[in-house]
Amino acid sequence: MAKKVTIYDIADRLNLSPSTVSRALAGNSLISIDTRERIRKTAEEMGYRSGGQAPRAEADTIAVVVPEINNIFYSNIIRSIQDKVQSRYLLSIMCSDNSARKERDIVSRLNPSHIKCLIISQSMDVEDNSHLKEAEKKGIIVILFNRIYYSNRNPKFLVDNYMDSYLLTRHLASTGCRRIAFAAKHYNCPIYKDRIRAYEDVLKENGLKFEKELLIYSELTMEDTTEVISRFLKTSPRPDALIMPNFVSALQAISAAKLLNLAVPQDIAIVSFDENPECKFSAPSITGISRPHEEMGEEIAAAALALCEGETLESGTIKVFSSRLVIRGSSFSC
Repeated sequence: MAKKVTIYDIADRLNLSPSTVSRALAGNSLISIDTRERIRKTAEEMGYRSGGQAPRAEADTIAVVVPEINNIFYSNIIRSIQDKVQSRYLLSIMCSDNSARKERDIVSRLNPSHIKCLIISQSMDVEDNSHLKEAEKKGIIVILFNRIYYSNRNPKFLVDNYMDSYLLTRHLASTGCRRIAFAAKHYNCPIYKDRIRAYEDVLKENGLKFEKELLIYSELTMEDTTEVISRFLKTSPRPDALIMPNFVSALQAISAAKLLNLAVPQDIAIVSFDENPECKFSAPSITGISRPHEEMGEEIAAAALALCEGETLESGTIKVFSSRLVIRGSSFSC
């Protein structure tokens, strides 16, 4: 028996999304007359019969997959997305726990009869994006944010990680720090590639030597972070500044320094890539990067709504958001 022709087959033939094909065959006025006619003719030529594929019109949910559910960056963006889409779509939130295996499993189980769009920030160890391509073949719209891999043509929304790191490192160098240590996560993660490139650039611009022992890669779990901080503080000569990935790790570093009777920032400055609300209440308050969570979430949601309603975005669309350095007591002594 000959294989039934589906909307996915037609989409592959015309290099269109399955959702566009589905809408065109349903006569949706959001699809141009020319495109509808081209799709109709191709469907006839390929022997397509309606009913060969479940309709997509009933899908009423946008899925959001993040690598860390307790990270304020993701929780704020999710809140902003929900505020924008909740009147029209349900929001389903899932966490990959920074595991490429879990991420692939989650994405592979998304049902296109329920899920209209997937908004995803990928886990640090992802090396193969075939699972996202499979989701698209099913007719699920895919939008990438924060942790992205540029080989995909999907719309992308990200902060300027290079500039975030540049601002932090330049600030430390401007206060007189000369041995600046950097705690980094997975070496393959695009975010950390950008951050470390900026770190090295600032060192070079300020005539500071790059020292391998002052850059440590780690998964940076709570236990890992304790070990990384201990290694930094035991280095001789000791670093005079630490760049940590988030508020909690910066707080750990401050506690470890105090146990060694080191004054922050007089003996060692400590900064964070996160600017949590709690940063202002620690002792000392913590210097960090304030990101435009609300603006970023709103623009991601606007793109998702537009695509769900049949509009198109230019292939490879990338939106980069700028952050702000917030200087506090952990790196600056009045």
